[in-house]
Amino acid sequence: MMSWRNLRRLLCLTLSTVLLCCACGEQELSSDGSGYNQMDPTHTPYIGMVLKSTDNPYFALIKAGAEYEADKLGVQVAIVSPEKESNVKEQAQLVAAMTKLKTDVIIVAPSNEQRITQELENAKKSGKLVLAVDTSSDFADCDGYIGTNQYLAAYKQGAYAAKLVKEQNNANAVILRGADGDKTHMLREYGIEDGLKDGHVTVSAVEYCGCSEDKAEETMEALLKEDDNIQVVCTTSDSMAVGAQRAIAELGRDDIHIVSFDGMIDVSELVRVGEIDAVFAQDPYEMGKQCIDYAVKKCNGEEVEDSVYTDVTLITSGNAEAHISELQRELERWGGK
Repeated sequence: MMSWRNLRRLLCLTLSTVLLCCACGEQELSSDGSGYNQMDPTHTPYIGMVLKSTDNPYFALIKAGAEYEADKLGVQVAIVSPEKESNVKEQAQLVAAMTKLKTDVIIVAPSNEQRITQELENAKKSGKLVLAVDTSSDFADCDGYIGTNQYLAAYKQGAYAAKLVKEQNNANAVILRGADGDKTHMLREYGIEDGLKDGHVTVSAVEYCGCSEDKAEETMEALLKEDDNIQVVCTTSDSMAVGAQRAIAELGRDDIHIVSFDGMIDVSELVRVGEIDAVFAQDPYEMGKQCIDYAVKKCNGEEVEDSVYTDVTLITSGNAEAHISELQRELERWGGK
């Protein structure tokens, strides 16, 4: 299987050279440009995947699941991403590079869809199937979405957080969210806010922290100094929950409840020991597997739904240890290779 972990370096080469190095076989476009649906039945689909970052274990799990399923199905997959989620320009360059390769399918977790719209349009013009993973796409020609129903899952998060303070009058909540322009974090923000409000908790602030632990810690410290009545913190990703927890601990505010979203190992460990109340865990490993399965079915002309939703699981101190063990097994099963 081709992993091509260093595809970013190839951006410095001419794309014609990259094309000569591609080992997935030639695919000729049909006269109408729809190369994938005119595929030789003996052709093995070649799948490119562009994720948001390499520094987030969540995306490592998507990668691990995708590689596991690709190996199982005997298809080729190249998975790349910028180092940081904020590197939206580099993500656009990676999508462009994938388009120039002889890929049949390009799967993208867009950090900022507006910044990669031109690259997605170019991919479609080149005859590629374009799928979205983790973050749903408003791109008109997107061929499918695989991931969490972000709003509904986050609504559950907000409603659960509201229950933690149902006996406290006039409780305030703050939401720490990811980057502006990231649709995933926007939908989670709306879901959390509606869940809290329906639980009669006031949202006193929504702060953009860019999924940065340090920024979340700094922001949380400032908020706590301004508002003594904050009782709940909800975050749209785990990294910000870690930063918020540090600030809360440093100021001795053990009365504040924290509910996170994603469910990676670091936060799940904090849930296990009682430093964070709960996390709504996505299933990125299954998401990665479903991406490859969906892509292969699409290439084979099989009927599939427009969206495939994966589950979220409430993780508390009671099941955190088992959840951590499962995440470790998933990473070791393939991602550690």
